Amino acid sequence: MSDDVKIPLPGSLQEIVGSLLFASETPLTAAELREAVKAVECEEGENEEIMEVYRTCTSREVEAALKGLEKALDVAGCGFALVCTGGAYRLQTKPSCGRYVRAMLKMDRPSRLGRASLETLAIIAYRQPITKSEVEGIRGVDVSANIKTLMDLQLIRLVGKSELPGHPFLYGTTALFLEHFGLASLQQLNELDPTLQRSNPKAKAASYKKPVPPAKTELEQAAEEAAAEEAAANAPAEAPAEDAQDAPEGEEELEGVKVEKERDDFFIDDTPDEFDDEDEEEEEDEFDEEDEEGDEDEE
Repeated sequence: MSDDVKIPLPGSLQEIVGSLLFASETPLTAAELREAVKAVECEEGENEEIMEVYRTCTSREVEAALKGLEKALDVAGCGFALVCTGGAYRLQTKPSCGRYVRAMLKMDRPSRLGRASLETLAIIAYRQPITKSEVEGIRGVDVSANIKTLMDLQLIRLVGKSELPGHPFLYGTTALFLEHFGLASLQQLNELDPTLQRSNPKAKAASYKKPVPPAKTELEQAAEEAAAEEAAANAPAEAPAEDAQDAPEGEEELEGVKVEKERDDFFIDDTPDEFDDEDEEEEEDEFDEEDEEGDEDEE
């Protein structure tokens, strides 16, 4: 019996990368392609040296394979090309062949965005992160309906809140925006029209934050301390209060003393009635004794 027919190994890393992109349903990054290549182990009877070369491929080698694949497809003119959108790669049919693909798949012509929505999308793309009021300030009209349309199409999204009064929402583009317009990154927006330079996202986001005062240097702190000491030394001594000078000695707490005296003079008799009767009898006996002594003196 003849030996089983063995499948030959791929001729290059570019060939492996092309097959992975063709079979994948979603775009793949260079890192994902490298991990897929490294996951395959050598089987019995295969050339271990070749397999080891593929398994130990570097990121630069994967990127070189992608560039080689892009050039090969462009030269072959096979109706599809390698496209990078948002840092991920995929195989995509060329726009010139789109009508034939739609006819075969019996797909309707894709709906197009209106001029107002395109203008709103362009402003958000070039000035993100941006608030709705800022977009309206540039266009001069209300953009609520346009923003809702773009949100429904997942071309823009909420990226945060501004530090401005009311904390309005900030809008920015999505990965689908890059995929829809065939952009690898937002940096390519400047290449489309040099007259429209995209704003710096970090500087734009920093403009919405509350400004932080710069830290004072040691020289400034020393100058402030010296000025404070000089002001304290030149300040006039506080004069004693006039009331304290004019008031005679011993009358500083006059009001308090009066209050205490009034409280001492004010007495409430809360003794029981039976003791009151005894006190009255004692007082009558005293008056009787005094009267008797007075009569004896007269005699």
